[in-house]
Amino acid sequence: MDIIEEEPLRSIFTKLLDEYAKVRQEQPAGHPIASFIRKDIPRLFYSTKIRNLQDYLITTGAGQGNMPLITYICVLDKTITTSPQRGVYIVYLLSKDGDSLYLTLNQGCTEIKNSFNKNQKRETILALQKNVEEIRKNVNPRSFSYDGEIYLGDKLKDNGEYYQKGAIFFKEYKKGSVPPEEDLQADLSEMMQIYAEYAVFKGSCTEPIASDDDSLQDDGGESTLSVKDMISIIKDYIAAQGFSYEDDLIENFYLSLKSKPVVILAGTSGTGKTRLVRLFAEAVGATIENGRFKMIPVRPDWSDSTDLYGYKDLNGNFIPGAIIDFLKQAEDDINYPYFLCLDEMNLARVEYYLSDFLSVVETRGFEGERIVTDPMLSISYYGGDDAAIERYGEVRLPENLYIIGTVNMDETTFPFSKKVLDRANTIEFSYVDLMHITDVVTDVIQPLCLDNNFLKTPYLRLNHCYHDVDKVMECCSELKQINEILKKANAQVGYRVRDEIVFYLLNNSAADLLPENVAMDNVIIQKLLPRIQGSSSTIKKMLCDFFKHCAGDYEGYQTEDSDISAKMVSAAQRSECKYRKSAIKIAFMVGRYEEDGFTSYWL
Repeated sequence: MDIIEEEPLRSIFTKLLDEYAKVRQEQPAGHPIASFIRKDIPRLFYSTKIRNLQDYLITTGAGQGNMPLITYICVLDKTITTSPQRGVYIVYLLSKDGDSLYLTLNQGCTEIKNSFNKNQKRETILALQKNVEEIRKNVNPRSFSYDGEIYLGDKLKDNGEYYQKGAIFFKEYKKGSVPPEEDLQADLSEMMQIYAEYAVFKGSCTEPIASDDDSLQDDGGESTLSVKDMISIIKDYIAAQGFSYEDDLIENFYLSLKSKPVVILAGTSGTGKTRLVRLFAEAVGATIENGRFKMIPVRPDWSDSTDLYGYKDLNGNFIPGAIIDFLKQAEDDINYPYFLCLDEMNLARVEYYLSDFLSVVETRGFEGERIVTDPMLSISYYGGDDAAIERYGEVRLPENLYIIGTVNMDETTFPFSKKVLDRANTIEFSYVDLMHITDVVTDVIQPLCLDNNFLKTPYLRLNHCYHDVDKVMECCSELKQINEILKKANAQVGYRVRDEIVFYLLNNSAADLLPENVAMDNVIIQKLLPRIQGSSSTIKKMLCDFFKHCAGDYEGYQTEDSDISAKMVSAAQRSECKYRKSAIKIAFMVGRYEEDGFTSYWL
């Protein structure tokens, strides 16, 4: 049937009731109705005139191959829960036979089920029913039914039965007699009022989210809260704190951390670099209070790693450094991400005080599902201090530790060596709009509580990317062309940089966060351009050729011209410019060469 945009809810429900049961019996992989459920239904819901619905998270359930037994449409208040795995929320449930669609106030069963032994089905049902009784006693059902249970079908898998037992209030829509659109919207508005009353009764709190858990589905469904959804909530949280950043910066920051657990935020002082680290950490559940976020101001006198890890005093006693306890806490709490912010990290030479980390991060490898490294500190590091040996033991790099350094590039700081730049994504904060006044945000956005799978890399070697060989080869082909240009000034990159660029692009593709050319633009400006500096004419010629690759060929200049950079800036604004940010940065670097006879990436 065709969708009538003026009747979005009625069109959705009629289509599901008329078509879904037959489609489910056929179980065709990639059937259009699965795409309709995943992509079109949230859009159609948001197109209604229901007040405040835009503030809710709409998630749906449909299989990627075989259809799930129970299809659902969830309406989640983000201050209560952001996942159907847990908490209370509004959910439409389609019965197994496709004859009935229920609008319910329901509850997630995954978290409750996981708190018991897998075989303890009875305990799970009792816990759900206890919640039902408590809420029914304290929240007004209005026009909704509250006596008995909904019926989704016979011989349901456990989750299907749990959804029946967990339904608190409900209303049934039958196949062939779907009410008018105004009645459907009125029902949802009324259920949202009930939901709001529940929030007052219970007290709003965000439930923790396991980013790789099974969601509200029976067989072959997909995760209901995608990485894209999570990033959106993170951005909302940051905005609610009164901070805003350039478009796609949060997506870029996430992809950089996932590709390699060390990121450098560089640029003008006061542009929000340190604040971004802290707010991003808070948004995923890592705070100073719970010990999962730590900021260390770097001191100019750091010449080795002892200030970070610790040292032996004259009496042979081990004196802990600034981060060793933080490392051990992260190792003991491996399921959650830990963020270490090194503020103004280049006040001392990074390759001196962070040398152990820079070396050990390259030894990461999978042992089963765990990422392990060589030791950063061995037992001998503590000398004869038995108490320190017992307390710390061997210190390795935990898979859930993410190090972010903030830097200001001026006469008081040290430049970065290629050893550092090759092991990090460098995100530049150079754009400042002094006329931008942050909107006053009155909404309270609760942070998420994500597990480490949100940031844990699935790739450590290129052979881990076997599932997408075509995309890997496409990326490597592009990098090969760029490397031929870089060779003209001996600035070419090796396998490490290639691999990390591939990982970034694959992570972006998997999460569908950025257009492919924007993602490649990011890695060029973050992994390739920071390594380029010099005063030879070869550098200028190479940058001009690099610009052509990023912006496309254009006429009207010679390499010897004195105003090439101005022409480059104009060319970078053209619509056919392939990698705009990189082209603009190269134009800046060429302009600096024209003025000073020397150029580098840094301001």
